[in-house]
Amino acid sequence: MTAFQEHTRLAGERALEALPAPLRPEIYVVSFKIWRIDSFDCRYPNLEIGYQTESGVRRESARLRDPAGDDGDDGDPGEVRWSYAYWPLDEPAGIIGHGLDPADDPVGAALHLAEIRELGLWYEDTEADDDGDDEERDRLDELLTTHFDDACVGLARHLHESGKLTEVLGRPVPIVPFDMYRAGYEPELAEAANPPEVVADYLAWARAQEE
Repeated sequence: MTAFQEHTRLAGERALEALPAPLRPEIYVVSFKIWRIDSFDCRYPNLEIGYQTESGVRRESARLRDPAGDDGDDGDPGEVRWSYAYWPLDEPAGIIGHGLDPADDPVGAALHLAEIRELGLWYEDTEADDDGDDEERDRLDELLTTHFDDACVGLARHLHESGKLTEVLGRPVPIVPFDMYRAGYEPELAEAANPPEVVADYLAWARAQEE
């Protein structure tokens, strides 16, 4: 295990422990929001760990209901339940990696940079417009994205397999990774991150949207 992987495990466990105790019986999904500084710079990713609750689903359904009180549209119940568009994302329980605030996780950010440099994935900014440079940067960006995806999936599996998730919430719930700039990757990442029986309901909904 690398130093960065070990750090993500410890930081992920701390994030679970920071979940509000009164809400834990209602939490039915843990969200893994994968993000990057400046949105697209793959050298500086971060993971924001959040959640959604049963009461949160009820609030969102009520918000979508026809304000006249008629037979309004509550929205697709599966979408309200499983789409990150309806989840609270502004107050994560924990941030791992390169946060917008350097104080979010300076240790994780430093360990991540050291690891990608050791793996030969780092590149410097350049003003050159040479097509070859662009192709190499695209290649490295793809590898950097995969590297951080693997770290997030590995963390999710650790939280399941170590029993930490069940310890904190009292039962296993799915961990759903998502990246707003890579729509469609969610089912693939969620399947890799969770035991099959835990993530089955989410995957059934997500794959129905692809049809």
